[in-house]
Amino acid sequence: MGGMHKAPAVQIAIGPSRTACIGIVAIAVGTFAIILTLPIIPLAHAACFIALAVWAVHRILAVALRRGSRAVREIKLEGDRSLVIVHASGAASSGCLRESSHVGPDVTTMVWRAKGRWRSRWTLILPDMLPADDFRRLRLLMRHGRSDDEAKPPASHT
Repeated sequence: MGGMHKAPAVQIAIGPSRTACIGIVAIAVGTFAIILTLPIIPLAHAACFIALAVWAVHRILAVALRRGSRAVREIKLEGDRSLVIVHASGAASSGCLRESSHVGPDVTTMVWRAKGRWRSRWTLILPDMLPADDFRRLRLLMRHGRSDDEAKPPASHT
C-alpha cells in the first residue's frame, strides 16, 4: 500500500493591494493622532510626523504596491513546505515555511526562512493581491502541507 501523495506545488504572482494601502495609512494616521495627544514640543510632533510619513511611504511601496528590491512578487510553495520567493529585483530565495505562519480567511502571513540564514522573514498576503482560486490553493497548501521530517499527521487527520 503506497503512502500519501505529495500535494502539487502552488505558484502565485502577488499584485498590489488597495486593502494593504488603506491599512497602512490608517495605522500611520492613528499613530500620529495618539502622538498629538502627548505633551511634547511642536518640533517633536513634526519629527514624529515626518518619521511616520517616511515609514508609511516605504511600507506602501514594499507591501501594498510590491515595489522596491525586497518586495515579494512571486511565491512557489511545495507540498513539503519548501518554497522559492522571487523579489521585485529578480533575485530568488529558497527556503522553508515556518510553523509561525498564519492562515486566515482574510489575512495570511507567510513566515519563512531562507536557506543559510538565521533570521526569518514574513510576507503578508491579502485576498485582493491575487486571484481567489490561487489564494485558496495557497492557504490550503500552507495549512495542510508538511515536511518529510514531521512525524505526526497533519491536524486534519488526527
